[in-house]
Amino acid sequence: MSLENTIIEDFAKSRIESLYENIYPGLLLYAIRWLGNEYSFMAEDCVQNAVLNAWKRRDDFTSTATLKSYLYTCIKNSIIDIQRKNSAKERYAASLNDELIFSNSIIDQETINILYKAIDSLPEKYRIIFEKSFLDGLKNVEIAKELGLSNSSVEKRKAQALDMIREKLIDVYGDTVFVTLLMLTIWSRMN
Repeated sequence: MSLENTIIEDFAKSRIESLYENIYPGLLLYAIRWLGNEYSFMAEDCVQNAVLNAWKRRDDFTSTATLKSYLYTCIKNSIIDIQRKNSAKERYAASLNDELIFSNSIIDQETINILYKAIDSLPEKYRIIFEKSFLDGLKNVEIAKELGLSNSSVEKRKAQALDMIREKLIDVYGDTVFVTLLMLTIWSRMN
């Protein structure tokens, strides 16, 4: 049974542990991002309210995708309400109403979550090189020097890490355009 199926089946049976372990962190980051520094303390309230509202309607959800969509929409609406209540932030609230910005931010957040899960699952020696290249932006020569490895070892491990990530993504999402685009994005940021 896939993780997506487990989450929705557990949720329908009033078990929310898998939702909290796998979806909640991304929802919280989303709320924090859009609330900004001034209101980030309210992020958890927004997410908790969204989860509670979804739980009350748990029989309505047929997939994890519909559940996530509902949760993100509830959080978005909570954020808009918070922003509207503060007259000094009216311009920011207007930008939150732009559906394109919200849609892109959801896609960005979900993509980041998927990518970080795949990176975290790498064996340590590959993960370290991948993180130094992808996250820290270091060149192969810099990584080799820092880790006391040859440049060719860094190149090989980096290529193997990319292969492992691609395989993990294909296992979860199939050989889709999404996986191809995500891998191209990773590759372009590493070079």
